Amino acid sequence: MTDPRVALVTGAAQGLGLATARRLAEDGLRVVLTDVNRGLLEASVAELVGAGLDVAEAVLDVTDDASVDECLRSLGHLDVLVNNAGVISRTPAQDIDSLRWDFEMAVNLGGTMRCSRAAYPLLVRSDSAAIVNLASVGSTFGLPQRLSYSTAKTGIVGLTRTLAAEWGRDGIRVNAVAPGYIETPMMLSGFDTGALDREILLRRTPLGRFGRSEEIAAAISFLTGPDASFVNGVVLEVDGGITVDGTFQDLSRTDTAAR
Repeated sequence: MTDPRVALVTGAAQGLGLATARRLAEDGLRVVLTDVNRGLLEASVAELVGAGLDVAEAVLDVTDDASVDECLRSLGHLDVLVNNAGVISRTPAQDIDSLRWDFEMAVNLGGTMRCSRAAYPLLVRSDSAAIVNLASVGSTFGLPQRLSYSTAKTGIVGLTRTLAAEWGRDGIRVNAVAPGYIETPMMLSGFDTGALDREILLRRTPLGRFGRSEEIAAAISFLTGPDASFVNGVVLEVDGGITVDGTFQDLSRTDTAAR
């Protein structure tokens, strides 16, 4: 019997990261959940262990080179890296604080780079190596009051394509998933602050609903699995169609304008 593939998921204590860790473990991988929040991480790992899944935990600060390098060196073997850790703030662009800008860039974009860089020596030895980065609808269109978040997520698209072009020759596939509006604590906080309008979002999403964390996890499962063995450098939009919808009129009206 061969050993299971090993995956590491950052920001895995809740939301998309936890759903992804659960899905990959259900797929038969041994999953290392990492997060900077030790208490929340331990509770989430205990939940997955209680479900009979093969998981472990490691406290990881993706903004810190030493923390990232130590965590990755301790693994010994790695086949899959999911760069999910992320933070967001909402403020008008003209009022953005430089320290907050630096922090969001360090987590969202810098963390993706650091973890990928540290994982390379392990992934290059795997015969089924895959990285999946978390982009966003903010990689496609501008998100008002989320300047640093949108900038970082757009940077992740460039990072993904560059690593795919460079590391693909080493047998490491690098892809990204760009979620739309998914029912996670991060998105729901936007409703609480008034930064997001539920009805507008639902009206702008052709499928007419918000996504579920499990649907993002399923896309990541595909990109890290054998069915995607020739998929490299793509950004898979899992957003209910919001980034392709060009509808800017009331479709309930029955009259037609002269052409």
